[in-house]
Amino acid sequence: MVISARRDSVSVLRAVAITTPVLWLIEWMTEGELGIGVTLGICTWVSVVLSALTVIARRIDVATSPIWRQLVTLALTAGAASSVVHIAFLLGLRTWGNAPDRSVAETAIRGFFDGDALFGFWALLVELPRRIGAERRLQDERRALHQEAELARIRSALEPHFVLNTLHTIAGLITDEPRKARSLVSTLGDLLRDAMHGSGKERHTVREELQWLRGFARILETRHFGKLSFEWDVDEATHDCVLPVLLLQPLLENAVQHGALRRNRPGAVVLRIRGEGDHLVCSVQDDGPGFDASRSERRGRGLELVRRRLLLEAADGSVRVASQRGSTRVELSLPRRTE
Repeated sequence: MVISARRDSVSVLRAVAITTPVLWLIEWMTEGELGIGVTLGICTWVSVVLSALTVIARRIDVATSPIWRQLVTLALTAGAASSVVHIAFLLGLRTWGNAPDRSVAETAIRGFFDGDALFGFWALLVELPRRIGAERRLQDERRALHQEAELARIRSALEPHFVLNTLHTIAGLITDEPRKARSLVSTLGDLLRDAMHGSGKERHTVREELQWLRGFARILETRHFGKLSFEWDVDEATHDCVLPVLLLQPLLENAVQHGALRRNRPGAVVLRIRGEGDHLVCSVQDDGPGFDASRSERRGRGLELVRRRLLLEAADGSVRVASQRGSTRVELSLPRRTE
C-alpha cells in the first residue's frame, strides 16, 4: 500500500511537471505577460485536479465497472475539483481587490470545463501508463502461474515415487492380468508423453482436461486397487467449454491424498462439471475425514495456485471450500466460454 501510494505521488508530480509549463506557455501566448502569482496558481490547480483524479481512479473497480461509468466518474471528479480551485482563487482575488468581473457561478462552470480538459492530459500522462504497466504485470504473473502449473503436471507424472509405484503395480499384473498391465503401460506412456510434450496452451477444453484426469485416475485406481474409486458426473453440454490448463488436477490430487486414501475403508472421489447460466461450475468431492475449512482452506500450494489462477483468469470467478466429517468439497465457478 505504501509503495503504491508512493508510485502514485511520483506519477502525479511527473504529470504536474510536464503539464504546468505547457499550460503556462498557452496562457502566456494568450495573455502576453504572466507573473509569479499566476504561475503558482496554475501549478496549484494542476496539482489539485490531478491528485483528485489519481485518488478516485485507485478506488474504481476496473474489473466490474463499465468503461463509460469510469469515464463519467473521472470527468465529474476533474470538473468538480477544478471548479473548487477556480472559486477559491476568485474569492482570494476578491479579498485582495484584484478579482475579474465574473460571478461565482460563471467561474464554477468555466473551472468545470477547464478540469475536463485537464482530465485528458492526466489520462495520457498518468492513467494510461499505469494501466499499461498493470496489464503487463498481470500478463507476467499469468505466464508464471501457467509455467508453474505445467511443472506441477510434469512433477505429478514424473515424480520417482509415482512412476516407481506404477511400474511395481504393472510388474505385479504382468503374470496374472497381462491385459490390465498392458493398459496401464499405455496409460502411463500417454501421461508421460503429454507431460513432456505439452502444447503450451494456456487454456483447453473440458474434454481435454477430462482426458488427462481420467488417465491420471486410472493409474491411481490400479495402484490402490479396491481402496480408491472415481466418479465422473460431467454434463456433455460443457465439453466444448474452455478452462485454464490443468486447473482441476491439483484439486483431484488433494482429494486423493488428503481425503479418500485417509479412510480405513475404500474411498471415492467425485468430479462434477455443469453449466449454470453463463458460468461453468466444477467441483471435486471426497469422502475423507474432512477438516476445519475456516482454518485450513488456504493451506497447500495446490489449492492456493488454483485460487490465484482463477482470480487472474476471471475477475468474477470464485472458489468455495466446504468440509465436514466424512466429506470435503471444493467448488470452482468461472465464466462459461467456448473455443
